[in-house]
Amino acid sequence: MSAVFRQQQILPVSKPALPTSIRLAIGLAGLLLLLVVGFVLSRLASDPARFPVLNVDVAGTVDYADRQELQQRVQSFTSQGFYGLDVDEVRESVESLPWVSKIHVRRMWPGRLMVSVEEHEPAARFNNDALVSKTMEVFKPPQLQLDNPQYLEWRENFASLPKLAGAEGRHEAVLDAYRHYQQSLSLFGVSIDALVEDERRSQTLTLSNAVTVRLGYESHELRLQRFIDVYERLVVPLKGEPARFDMRYSNGFAFSGAIADQGNL
Repeated sequence: MSAVFRQQQILPVSKPALPTSIRLAIGLAGLLLLLVVGFVLSRLASDPARFPVLNVDVAGTVDYADRQELQQRVQSFTSQGFYGLDVDEVRESVESLPWVSKIHVRRMWPGRLMVSVEEHEPAARFNNDALVSKTMEVFKPPQLQLDNPQYLEWRENFASLPKLAGAEGRHEAVLDAYRHYQQSLSLFGVSIDALVEDERRSQTLTLSNAVTVRLGYESHELRLQRFIDVYERLVVPLKGEPARFDMRYSNGFAFSGAIADQGNL
């Protein structure tokens, strides 16, 4: 008995694939359609008449910056519309104001612009027309410019800040030195009113008790420690009388004041 073989199709035969050229054309057409739709939507979104900026909210404490000028900087971009304005350009424009340290700008649908402002916190005066912030940034506020009508008033307002002086670009090093010296001298309940560094980087301290300490341009920590070692013996008896300590000697120092003759000790 012979076997009978049956030929039966189990899986359907797939339709023949489209030619590569047709598939490529369909893909390009789809991509072109997406680009056109994206372009149209972008133009519509950038239309300030359709999507205007309805409100601008400025948050944060503004003690020193000119609030009116700040608002004018932001409003100069609102004519571009809610989606049309460049947030980075707004940020860069406002952060160029002297007192502004950092801002954050964000959109809130449907038409609100939120601007959060952080001002510089002054830590010290620097030279005659600048301040150094607590984050080591030097800036020149308009209040300390001679042509400002409130110049004298603002100088008085900043008079309680320590006075630092140094060459351009030395503000970080001078402020670091001030903080280090201040910490070392806080043991005696005295503060540093001024730290002046000349072009040779020679440093001089003026303390709150009318004592001046010359540290010179090298071995600052060693010389300050030498001054600290004689503080109770020589400075405390002065009781606020002016005195000068020159610590630039290799084996000692010079002291002049109301209770001592000038000379090397």
